[in-house]
Amino acid sequence: MSAEPLNLSREKKRAFRAGKFPEDIITKDMIREVTCTIDCAPGTPNYKEFKVTEGMLFTKVPDNLTPPLEFCDMLQKINGKAVTTKKQMHEEIYKLAKSNKSHYLAFTVKRIISCERLELSNTPSNASVRKPASKENTVKPNTGYNYFKIVLIYFPKSKLGINIKSYADSVYVAATDNAWGSTTRRLLFPCGTILKIDETLVTLYIERPVGTAAILFSHSVISYERKSLDPLIPGDVVQKFAEQLAYYEKNGFQDPPPIFRGYTKDYSSSGRVKMTNTVENKKIRSDDINPAILKPVPPQMSLKK
Repeated sequence: MSAEPLNLSREKKRAFRAGKFPEDIITKDMIREVTCTIDCAPGTPNYKEFKVTEGMLFTKVPDNLTPPLEFCDMLQKINGKAVTTKKQMHEEIYKLAKSNKSHYLAFTVKRIISCERLELSNTPSNASVRKPASKENTVKPNTGYNYFKIVLIYFPKSKLGINIKSYADSVYVAATDNAWGSTTRRLLFPCGTILKIDETLVTLYIERPVGTAAILFSHSVISYERKSLDPLIPGDVVQKFAEQLAYYEKNGFQDPPPIFRGYTKDYSSSGRVKMTNTVENKKIRSDDINPAILKPVPPQMSLKK
């Protein structure tokens, strides 16, 4: 998923910051007007924590206001009053905060929403619903999915924020970054399958599990790790530890060589270090209650061939 097609020229970046979206990337039907109403405690929020571009695109908001506010939302109104400049925005927020009374802020913004629900007839050829049913546990179920077409808009100074994992010719969304500025925030969710990447910009066709069997299968894929989370210590190592411990219990610990070059106090007449009787010996092994280890791994995922 290269971001190269989304790299904007310097002129387009300036236009973007000014609120003029490139129509070849962001069409009018992708822009929706949304009103976010937020209850605020007396004296909050701090107007200095709000930052916008010259086109009134949010680049920073207080942490407790995201969500509902999102990166690059275009501010239109505050409590029904049109706002066109950064100074005007700060004045409106400051006026309400300094009253030291509980109040609400209703931000009306224009938001780019690039997610479209797909009918089953419009899904890609590799969608699970287009594949025959199978009784094998290692084969992905062919029912219980919703499908979406998502256009990733790489805003200036934003980040992709996605981790993926592949299994059986499918690419799964393993995790997403929900921090401020993430491109995939609100669009991708863990366990979703990326079916296709269109050549036009970065358009993703997503298969999102909603049925019980589909969710369990997708969850087992992204939770499986090739490396054991808590491997058992080899038996010869445990035996060596036991022999060394028995030696120390019988002969005590040797005095370590001094690390100081100068004078040190003589501790030769001091008592030896001994193992106390309160020590409880336990076997070293993996944690049996680790839910990731308790889950059965399908044979096709196992390391054994």
